[in-house]
Amino acid sequence: MSKAEDAGTFIAMASFWALNYPLVKFAIVYQSSLSLLFFRILFAAIASFIIFRKGIHIPRDFATNMKILVFSLLNLIFFMGFWFVGESTESSALSSIVIYSYPVITIALSAVLLGEKLTKARIIGTAVGFAGLIFIFIQQLFIKPGLGLVLLILAALSWSLATIFFRKYLLEVGSMTVNSLQFLYALPIVAALVFPLHLVNFSRLTPQFLIIMIYMGALSTSVAYWIYMRLYTKYSVSEISAFFFTVPAMSIVFSYFILKENNTLFTYGGFALIGVGIFLSSWKSRSARNEKIAEATSEEV
Repeated sequence: MSKAEDAGTFIAMASFWALNYPLVKFAIVYQSSLSLLFFRILFAAIASFIIFRKGIHIPRDFATNMKILVFSLLNLIFFMGFWFVGESTESSALSSIVIYSYPVITIALSAVLLGEKLTKARIIGTAVGFAGLIFIFIQQLFIKPGLGLVLLILAALSWSLATIFFRKYLLEVGSMTVNSLQFLYALPIVAALVFPLHLVNFSRLTPQFLIIMIYMGALSTSVAYWIYMRLYTKYSVSEISAFFFTVPAMSIVFSYFILKENNTLFTYGGFALIGVGIFLSSWKSRSARNEKIAEATSEEV
């Protein structure tokens, strides 16, 4: 795929994830947070083995399967579990800011654990993008130190570690295989937590709820996570992490149209800062491409 096609798939992934925010507000009326997690992973597993069936190659060695299990724990169980429970006691604004500290954490970890070189432009761009995220939610921000805040921080850290783990240990396995097996391995773990505690309200499994969960499982989880892994297969962590600030920004746009939530000057100012941050983060890569083009031209001459 070309970079333009990669950009298109990223926008699709960001849109799927951003649409989760308003949809969760509808779904949570029917079921508990951990019940949502169970159905999301269930439908993601089903969708993955339908959509990606030709690209799935189950590893035969124990070590690779254990690595996928570790990735599943970090990327799904711990990340989403801590996030959903933490968000139930904290504001949506604080949850969005803490969860999407992800780009900041991942580029720091990529330098320490992967040995990636961080340019000044990427560091500044990531900082500006995160400032834009805070700016968007500043009027709704209320910080109350407690367990919920701790869980949200752990969720962001778990997601970041999952990205580093994937880059370090699972690149050669294949994104379709890792993506599909992570759901399969996570499903019985979540089921073992949800059903003994009677967290699923079977009387409220309405068609509306199931439609939302099928969407969230198939598109915003199965397909979106495959895009996420595929992009990290092609690009370094520091190269694309700042782009993830677009997800909470797009969620504001969807919330405006679906939930009729009002935007303010702070919202638009935050959008602008996120745009500047992404521009700065990609500055080095554009410069490098221009240098390569110039070198190729001079060689031809």
